[in-house]
Amino acid sequence: MDGVSATKNGSKVHWAAVQGQWEITESSQQFLGKGPSVTAHGQSFPLGIALTNKVLQNGKCRVTVRFAAPFAEDEQVGGVVLGYRSLEQHYVFAELGAARSAYSVGEFVSGLGWRSLAAAGQLQNLQPDRDYDLQIELLGQELKVQVDEVPVLQHLLAHPLEGRQIGLIAAGSNAVSFSNFVCTTSLPRAFVVMQFAEPYDTFYRDVIQRQARDAGFDVKAGPGAIIQDLQREIEQSEIVIAEITPPNPNVFYELGYAHALGKPTILLAQRGAELPFDIRGFRVVFYSDTIGGKGDVERSLRKHLDAITSR
Repeated sequence: MDGVSATKNGSKVHWAAVQGQWEITESSQQFLGKGPSVTAHGQSFPLGIALTNKVLQNGKCRVTVRFAAPFAEDEQVGGVVLGYRSLEQHYVFAELGAARSAYSVGEFVSGLGWRSLAAAGQLQNLQPDRDYDLQIELLGQELKVQVDEVPVLQHLLAHPLEGRQIGLIAAGSNAVSFSNFVCTTSLPRAFVVMQFAEPYDTFYRDVIQRQARDAGFDVKAGPGAIIQDLQREIEQSEIVIAEITPPNPNVFYELGYAHALGKPTILLAQRGAELPFDIRGFRVVFYSDTIGGKGDVERSLRKHLDAITSR
C-alpha cells in the first residue's frame, strides 16, 4: 500500500511497501506481521520493508516504533533501513529487537543473507505498547544510533553505502507500528589531505575548496590535527581529495586510511611530480602551475566531484 506522511518541516514523505503486508496512512506505517518468510539467526519469520522517496547520504532519520506483543522467543523487530537499492542488493539497518538484543545494527549481503554488525542491551528490556524514539545519524561511514535520546550504538561501516534510499524494516508475526518519521539531510563532506604550506595553501583556497563547495560539499581540512581526529574526519567524509605533489608521509598515511575504508578519492599532483611506486597505479589528475593549468584542473576536479555526487 502506498501513502504519504508529513515531516516536521511540512514536506511530504511518500511510501511504498516492497516486502510484506503494511497499512500506510498519512500519519503512520504499520507492518501487519504477514508476508513472505525469510530465515535469519536460525529462525523463519515474515519480513516487511517499506520505502520512502527520500535518500540519506549524510544526515539524520527519526521514527517512533511501537510493538504490539510481548517479547518472547519469536522474532519481533522494528527499525530503519538505509543504503537500499533492491531486495537482493546490499543494505544496512538499525533496529530494535533484532539479533536477540534490544538494539542492533546489521546488514543484508547478497548471497549470504542478514548478519549483525553491532548489538547492545538485553532483549527483555523492551516492552510492548510503548513508544520508542529511534534516531540514526549517518556521517560518511559512521553510523550512530540513539533510543529515547540516549546514544546506544556507534558503528563504522566497512565500506561506503552504494545505495541511498531509506525506509522502514520490520519482522515477526506480530504488528509493528511506526509514526512521526522525519529525515533531515546535511551536506556531504569532502576531506582534503595535503601539505599545508605555500604554494599549496593558495591552490587549496582557489581551486579545491571553491570547486568542492560549488559541487555541494562541506569542505574540511586537517592541518595540525591529531591522528585520531584525522581518522574520524576521513570516516565521516563522502570523499577524500589529496594533493600529493610533495612526498609528505602524513598525506600518504591519510590517503592509505581512506583507501582501506573504500572511500572515493581524488588525487591531484603537479605535472612532473615524482610519485611513489604504490601510487602510480591510481588515476591522478595532473595540473600545471599556470593560469591555463588552473582552468584545466578546475574542470577536471569538478568533473570527478559531479561523478561522485550523481552516484
